[in-house]
Amino acid sequence: MKLSRIAWALILAAAVAGSAFPRPQVPEKPDSQRAIGCMRSINTAEVYYDKTYGKSFSPALAALGVPAEGSAPSAAAANLLVNELAGGRIAGYVFVYKSGAPDKDARITTYTVVARPVKWQKGFLSIFTDETGKIRGTRENREPTAQDELL
Repeated sequence: MKLSRIAWALILAAAVAGSAFPRPQVPEKPDSQRAIGCMRSINTAEVYYDKTYGKSFSPALAALGVPAEGSAPSAAAANLLVNELAGGRIAGYVFVYKSGAPDKDARITTYTVVARPVKWQKGFLSIFTDETGKIRGTRENREPTAQDELL
Protein backbone atom coordinates (compact mmCIF):
# COMPACT_ATOMS: atom_id res chain seq x y z
CA MET A 1 0.00 0.00 0.00
CA LYS A 2 1.38 3.33 -1.08
CA LEU A 3 0.71 6.40 1.10
CA SER A 4 -0.03 9.74 -0.48
CA ARG A 5 1.85 12.91 0.36
CA ILE A 6 -1.15 14.06 2.40
CA ALA A 7 -1.13 10.83 4.46
CA TRP A 8 2.60 11.20 5.14
CA ALA A 9 2.09 14.85 6.10
CA LEU A 10 -0.67 13.85 8.53
CA ILE A 11 1.51 11.11 10.08
CA LEU A 12 4.42 13.54 10.46
CA ALA A 13 2.16 16.23 11.96
CA ALA A 14 0.73 13.73 14.47
CA ALA A 15 4.22 12.61 15.49
CA VAL A 16 5.41 16.17 15.99
CA ALA A 17 2.25 17.17 17.89
CA GLY A 18 2.52 14.09 20.07
CA SER A 19 6.06 15.00 21.09
CA ALA A 20 4.89 18.45 22.17
CA PHE A 21 2.63 17.06 24.88
CA PRO A 22 4.23 16.43 28.25
CA ARG A 23 4.72 12.82 29.14
CA PRO A 24 3.40 11.62 32.48
CA GLN A 25 6.09 11.57 35.17
CA VAL A 26 6.99 8.04 36.17
CA PRO A 27 8.33 7.93 39.73
CA GLU A 28 12.02 7.16 39.82
CA LYS A 29 12.76 3.77 41.37
CA PRO A 30 14.48 4.29 44.72
CA ASP A 31 18.25 3.95 44.39
CA SER A 32 19.46 3.42 47.97
CA GLN A 33 23.17 3.53 47.09
CA ARG A 34 22.75 6.88 45.35
CA ALA A 35 20.67 8.17 48.29
CA ILE A 36 23.44 7.12 50.71
CA GLY A 37 25.91 9.02 48.52
CA CYS A 38 23.61 12.04 48.70
CA MET A 39 23.65 11.81 52.49
CA ARG A 40 27.47 11.86 52.38
CA SER A 41 27.29 14.90 50.12
CA ILE A 42 24.95 16.68 52.55
CA ASN A 43 27.27 15.95 55.49
CA THR A 44 30.28 17.24 53.53
CA ALA A 45 28.38 20.34 52.38
CA GLU A 46 27.42 21.09 55.99
CA VAL A 47 31.08 20.97 57.06
CA TYR A 48 31.98 23.46 54.29
CA TYR A 49 28.97 25.63 55.11
CA ASP A 50 29.99 25.69 58.77
CA LYS A 51 33.56 26.75 57.93
CA THR A 52 32.53 29.28 55.28
CA TYR A 53 29.56 31.06 56.88
CA GLY A 54 30.42 31.56 60.51
CA LYS A 55 30.65 28.26 62.34
CA SER A 56 27.04 27.20 62.00
CA PHE A 57 25.17 24.58 59.99
CA SER A 58 22.66 25.64 57.35
CA PRO A 59 19.12 26.58 58.37
CA ALA A 60 17.64 24.57 55.47
CA LEU A 61 18.70 22.12 52.79
CA ALA A 62 17.90 24.73 50.15
CA ALA A 63 20.64 26.99 51.60
CA LEU A 64 23.18 24.47 50.31
CA GLY A 65 21.92 24.77 46.71
CA VAL A 66 23.01 26.68 43.66
CA PRO A 67 22.54 30.48 43.66
CA ALA A 68 20.48 32.21 41.00
CA GLU A 69 22.28 32.75 37.70
CA GLY A 70 24.66 35.66 37.98
CA SER A 71 24.66 35.60 41.79
CA ALA A 72 27.63 34.72 43.97
CA PRO A 73 27.37 31.93 46.54
CA SER A 74 26.04 33.09 49.90
CA ALA A 75 24.64 31.71 53.13
CA ALA A 76 21.23 31.55 51.40
CA ALA A 77 22.55 29.60 48.37
CA ALA A 78 26.02 28.26 49.10
CA ASN A 79 26.56 26.34 45.83
CA LEU A 80 27.48 23.15 47.69
CA LEU A 81 24.76 20.80 46.38
CA VAL A 82 22.94 20.41 43.09
CA ASN A 83 19.51 22.00 43.24
CA GLU A 84 17.75 18.66 42.79
CA LEU A 85 19.22 17.44 46.09
CA ALA A 86 18.89 20.85 47.77
CA GLY A 87 15.22 20.70 46.74
CA GLY A 88 14.82 17.46 48.69
CA ARG A 89 13.96 14.98 45.95
CA ILE A 90 16.47 12.80 44.12
CA ALA A 91 17.18 9.13 43.39
CA GLY A 92 13.57 8.14 44.08
CA TYR A 93 13.86 9.52 47.64
CA VAL A 94 12.43 12.46 49.53
CA PHE A 95 14.99 14.16 51.79
CA VAL A 96 13.75 16.02 54.87
CA TYR A 97 16.27 18.30 56.58
CA LYS A 98 15.70 19.68 60.07
CA SER A 99 18.11 22.14 61.60
CA GLY A 100 18.51 22.32 65.34
CA ALA A 101 17.35 25.38 67.22
CA PRO A 102 19.86 28.23 67.19
CA ASP A 103 21.86 28.57 70.41
CA LYS A 104 22.27 31.80 72.40
CA ASP A 105 24.78 33.03 69.80
CA ALA A 106 22.34 32.26 66.92
CA ARG A 107 24.48 29.29 65.82
CA ILE A 108 22.88 26.11 64.51
CA THR A 109 24.96 23.28 65.95
CA THR A 110 22.81 20.28 65.06
CA TYR A 111 20.83 18.94 62.12
CA THR A 112 19.16 15.75 60.97
CA VAL A 113 18.33 14.45 57.51
CA VAL A 114 15.91 11.65 56.77
CA ALA A 115 15.57 10.13 53.30
CA ARG A 116 12.63 7.87 52.54
CA PRO A 117 11.58 6.32 49.24
CA VAL A 118 8.92 8.33 47.41
CA LYS A 119 6.77 5.20 47.54
CA TRP A 120 7.85 2.77 50.22
CA GLN A 121 7.69 -0.96 49.55
CA LYS A 122 8.81 -3.88 51.66
CA GLY A 123 12.59 -4.11 51.72
CA PHE A 124 13.26 -0.51 50.69
CA LEU A 125 15.81 1.38 52.75
CA SER A 126 15.05 4.54 54.75
CA ILE A 127 18.17 6.53 55.65
CA PHE A 128 19.18 8.87 58.48
CA THR A 129 22.15 11.13 59.15
CA ASP A 130 22.98 14.01 61.46
CA GLU A 131 25.85 16.32 62.40
CA THR A 132 27.93 13.32 63.53
CA GLY A 133 28.25 12.29 59.87
CA LYS A 134 27.14 8.73 60.64
CA ILE A 135 24.67 7.28 58.16
CA ARG A 136 22.11 4.83 59.46
CA GLY A 137 19.15 3.03 57.99
CA THR A 138 16.21 0.70 58.37
CA ARG A 139 14.18 -1.47 56.02
CA GLU A 140 11.09 -1.07 58.21
CA ASN A 141 8.27 1.21 57.07
CA ARG A 142 9.09 4.02 59.48
CA GLU A 143 11.29 7.07 59.82
CA PRO A 144 14.88 6.03 60.58
CA THR A 145 16.65 7.36 63.68
CA ALA A 146 20.09 7.72 65.23
CA GLN A 147 19.53 4.34 66.90
CA ASP A 148 19.28 2.39 63.64
CA GLU A 149 22.00 0.23 62.12
CA LEU A 150 25.08 1.94 60.65
CA LEU A 151 25.30 1.65 56.88
